[in-house]
Amino acid sequence: MKITGPQTVKTSGTRFGAWMTDPMVSLKNNRVWYMDSYTNNKIVKEFKSISDFVSGVESRSYNLPFKWAGTNHVVYNGSLYYNKMQSNILVRYSFDSGRVVTQRALESAGFHNVYPYTWGGFSDIDLMADEIGLWVVYATNQNAGNIVISQLNPDTLQILETWNTEYSKRNAGESFMICGTLYITNSHLTGAKVYYAYSTKTSTYEYTDIPFHNQYFHMSMLDYNARDRALYGWNNGHQVLFNVTLFHIIKTEDDS
Repeated sequence: MKITGPQTVKTSGTRFGAWMTDPMVSLKNNRVWYMDSYTNNKIVKEFKSISDFVSGVESRSYNLPFKWAGTNHVVYNGSLYYNKMQSNILVRYSFDSGRVVTQRALESAGFHNVYPYTWGGFSDIDLMADEIGLWVVYATNQNAGNIVISQLNPDTLQILETWNTEYSKRNAGESFMICGTLYITNSHLTGAKVYYAYSTKTSTYEYTDIPFHNQYFHMSMLDYNARDRALYGWNNGHQVLFNVTLFHIIKTEDDS
């Protein structure tokens, strides 16, 4: 894998936040959702397109019933999935109906800066999506504070399957999922790189050395969008995009 960029899309908001598009819809429907700050906020702003987002033309906003924790939310198939503040409760909020559809506690998951990423910010629970589906990344006492990966049912938020890794959550800068593999960075600061990859398909890990340019020195969100083949980042008050190049290993008959 190779990560290039970033392209700075916009400079706005506080040092910490999240912005995203829905990977499950067509490119014709390219709404942007914007969630500033990592705590004490419940206003989600919506923009009809990237260009509207850049020019600040807001189409509408949503007042969530619960405040969020961290910056690790995801929009997937028309719903926002997020971690309810000061809890390990996962929330699914439908943009169409404007209400919470499902809530479920993520049993044993640390929350409220028990097992955050290196930058803190109540980033204990990280929701993400890839080509395979919806995932949550967190840590538990039972796994000694190391990262746990669970695949979720998008409708019920029930856990479908779980993998325990040996990588300390507090030593991870950020993480993102591509094709069932979790990629973990070793820092949120300058010089950070993708350092560790865990495959849920084989339940094995490897150490990696994939650099990326942390242009504005502090990364508080890094999330893969399978439709765009891009990483969405919140880089010290700058909303940025990284291109991801995936290299496929083609096996010949000689290899088998």
